[in-house]
Amino acid sequence: MKEKISMFIKWGVIGNALHFIVAALNTVIDKENLPIMMLMTSLAVCAWLATGFLLGKESFKCKETDFLIFGMICILPILIVVLGAQGMQSLSENLTTIQNYNLFYFLGAPILFWNTPFYPIMNLFPDSNIYIQININLMLVVFIVFMGSYLGKAYKVSKIKKKRNKMRYADM
Repeated sequence: MKEKISMFIKWGVIGNALHFIVAALNTVIDKENLPIMMLMTSLAVCAWLATGFLLGKESFKCKETDFLIFGMICILPILIVVLGAQGMQSLSENLTTIQNYNLFYFLGAPILFWNTPFYPIMNLFPDSNIYIQININLMLVVFIVFMGSYLGKAYKVSKIKKKRNKMRYADM
């Protein structure tokens, strides 16, 4: 169990590092160029899919529910910040302008930075609340990581079955 959790944390850190790189690259591109924005979204999706795939290959004995837990572990750092910001939003009515400014840059800036690769998806729902858009992005990452893990496990299992069949036919 301890081994599984440390493996999940390791791959979660790798996935978040890849996402950080994509988000950092996304800050230097033109936000008006839709094909480049879609490319950055695709790059972020591929990074999370690859992270899940590699974890699934490494831990093919895990159950599918473990992969769902892995997806939740991957978004845990930004989820804590998002939940904190959503909770503190109710306080913003009683705050001064400077306090609102500090609250935004303390909690809002990391959230916006993390979500920069997903701007094309967020633009699909322009009239909805920003937190709904961010939560959609978080659930999308969990789904992508889960699918990547599942595909990695299926790939590893199929390789093992092929190897067993090859050994079985070699013994005959």
